[in-house]
Amino acid sequence: MQHKTPETHPRRGFSPTLLIFLVFPLLGIFAAAGLLINDAQQRQPQYVPSPPTPEPVELPTLVDVVDAPVIDFELPMLIDGAAGDSVRLTDYTGRVVFLNFWATWCEPCKRELPAFEQFTRDHADDPTSPVILAVNYGETPDLINTFLEQEGISGLNVLLDTDQRVGDSYGIFNLPVTFVIDERGIVRYPKYGEMTLADIQAYLDALQAG
Repeated sequence: MQHKTPETHPRRGFSPTLLIFLVFPLLGIFAAAGLLINDAQQRQPQYVPSPPTPEPVELPTLVDVVDAPVIDFELPMLIDGAAGDSVRLTDYTGRVVFLNFWATWCEPCKRELPAFEQFTRDHADDPTSPVILAVNYGETPDLINTFLEQEGISGLNVLLDTDQRVGDSYGIFNLPVTFVIDERGIVRYPKYGEMTLADIQAYLDALQAG
């Protein structure tokens, strides 16, 4: 009895065509994923380093003198180009006082001096009338006197705050400044900047109305 030899079928190899069909889709998937990742990165906001936080700067603050009794002081008056007798602010209680702080280097101060000179001249004969006290802030009598002579200004009540003590007590950090003080010795209005004759009259009218 003869045995039949089983038939053997030739073994099939891996088809290159099949490999192409498998690899190319995978490459496409990887390429698409790469594009999506790159697009997402581009859409994200770029990091911009923030600047360092600046240190806070302390600004000068005004002393709260408005609607309060005057801060009294005693200063020498400029007489004949030198420091003369001292006067106190409370010596003028019962009169309206325009307490002005100024310096020779200050241009707005320079512009307002003729108005102060005229007002002082117009009220020189009345001891009860409003008065302007022009407190020079931190300069010497010689410098002030030379400046006034050059500008042709005379007759002002110039007080000498040589060490700036009085100005500092009133919170002065910019010039000119004028405090309007009523007859009771109460600071009613501050005026920052140049004062004109019209301003002086407006403050007088406001005091009378109020």
